[in-house]
This record gives sequence, structure tokens and C-alpha cells, in this order.
Amino acid sequence: MGMGGAFVAVSNDANALFYNPAGLTDVPDQKTTLLSLEMEVSEDGVSAFKDALDVNFDDPSETADFLRDYIGENNHAGLAVFPHFEKPNFAFGVFGIARTDFAAHDYQFPKLEIQSVNDAGAAVGFARSFLEDSLSLGATGKLVMRKSLNRVYTLPEIVMDDFKDKLTDDAEDGFGALLDLGALYRLGEITTGGGTRIKTQVGLSVSNLIGSSMGDAEDLTEHVDVGIAMKTEQITLALDYIDIFNNFDQDSDIPKRINLGAEYVYNKKYALRAGLHQGYPTYGFGLLGDKVQLDLLTYVEEIGTYSGQERNRRYAFRCAFGF
Repeated sequence: MGMGGAFVAVSNDANALFYNPAGLTDVPDQKTTLLSLEMEVSEDGVSAFKDALDVNFDDPSETADFLRDYIGENNHAGLAVFPHFEKPNFAFGVFGIARTDFAAHDYQFPKLEIQSVNDAGAAVGFARSFLEDSLSLGATGKLVMRKSLNRVYTLPEIVMDDFKDKLTDDAEDGFGALLDLGALYRLGEITTGGGTRIKTQVGLSVSNLIGSSMGDAEDLTEHVDVGIAMKTEQITLALDYIDIFNNFDQDSDIPKRINLGAEYVYNKKYALRAGLHQGYPTYGFGLLGDKVQLDLLTYVEEIGTYSGQERNRRYAFRCAFGF
């Protein structure tokens, strides 16, 4: 996300399983990542989660005051793990993802809206190159167990002794077997007067082609994404358009679907990233070790119906260890 989430034509590691499986042909070496941990929280979420630790949620008055303090703010937290194995043309991984958003409403009679999605599963992908390596095609198979919650709770419900049990009971369960397809086409290479070689490629990704229905849990959405990237040895520029057929049902706002990103790698050890995601700037920094990788980034998620309506700035940290 430090590059604005523009990855459809850039995919070159195990993350290609989720962005564009054709990118597995660009995986340079064999690698096993034992630990891959990512944590993120929204700008307002840090103070909200800290304040929540001091609240006695059995006390109606204290709980109401806490909710009133955060009316109108969307608070987000996320955690993901993704141990995996990758080598040229192939990758396999298991994943666990937890994302929660909560917002308070109604100053007079405070309510708490909770939207939560927890996924656990496995993904395996394979890709091959054709036409003298100018075209790559790939596929990813995913098994996903999902538990989701989308409810609004009143103050009397929140202060009940069994509120945690109620959250568990209200969550919906689902399971899906999904297929993603991807393609990369390399347009060729240009050498500048200074000897810099510029490679250009375009990508197409079809996500959740089958199996998007998750039973009682929140469904996944089929979507087709396209992208273009230009790369030198140190610099990558990328542009994606997400969901070209407007399958996401919340809106059809074009700026929300454009991701733009750039990356500069210095000495093959340090990466500076910047971009635009849904019309908002993103920034990232990475340490690229042989066995350890660390990433810091910030981006904005638009939670309104169009870009510029309701921004939600988020901060993320990722660490990975492998060999």
C-alpha cells in the first residue's frame, strides 16, 4: 500500500497470489517465509483503543460517555499473518486476516456499529510464460473460512454481562473455494541514451472468479483489475484501475478505483515508496534484508461514497523473516 496499492502489473513475489498470479513468473529465487506479520490501525483508532482499556463497559454511564466521545469517527484495526513458500512460477501460503471497524452513532441514545471480517485459509498458485517470455499466465486457488459481523448494538446490549458471547453468536460463518486468474504482457525494453533500460508491462487480474459466495458470512466480490508498470533496476512506476466492470456495489466513483505508485530502491537494501490510493497520498519505507524485511507505510481508505468525502488515514507495520 505504500505504492498506493498499484500491484497488478508489478507482482513479483508470493503476494502475486492475491494481486495477479501471472506475476509468479517474475519471482527471482526460492524463499521460505516463516513469519510474515502485518498490523494496521487508523489515525483515530489509536486513541480509541487506548481509551477503551480504561472504560468499565459494565457501567452504562461510563460506556455512554466513551461512545459519545467518538461519534462520527470510524475506527479501524487490522492484523494479518501470511507464512509462505515461493519459487519461480509457484507459491503456496496459509493466511489469517482480522479486520474490524467500529463507529458510534446517536448522541442521545448511543449505539455502536461493528463491522468485522476474519479470514483463515490457504492459497496456491502457478504461472508459466509463453511467446518467448513476453506473455505470462497464472492461476491461484484459495480456500477461505470466513467469520463476519455487521451489526449495530444499543447501550443496554453493550453493558450486558454476556455481550462478548453475543458478539460471538451474532457472527456469521462461511466457507469458499475460489479461483483467481491473471495475465502479464511485456511490451518490450527501451534503452535510454544514458544506458538505463526501461521495461514496460501490462497486467490483468480476475479475482474471485468462482466461489465468491461465502454462505452466511459476507460474500467476496468478483472483480477485474488492470494495470501498467514501467521498471528500471532501481525505479518502478505503476498505475492500476480496480474493478473495471463496477462489481463493487457501494458506488461507481472513478477516482476511488485508481491506484498510482512509485518505488525507488537504493543499494538493493532500502526502498522508498509513494503513491495515490483512492485519490489520497500514500507513503512507505522498507528495509530489504536477505532474511528479514521491515516495512512502514501509511495510506487513506475512502469510506464515503466518493473520493474526498470521508477519509480514514491508516498506519501499518509489516515484518517478515525467512530464508
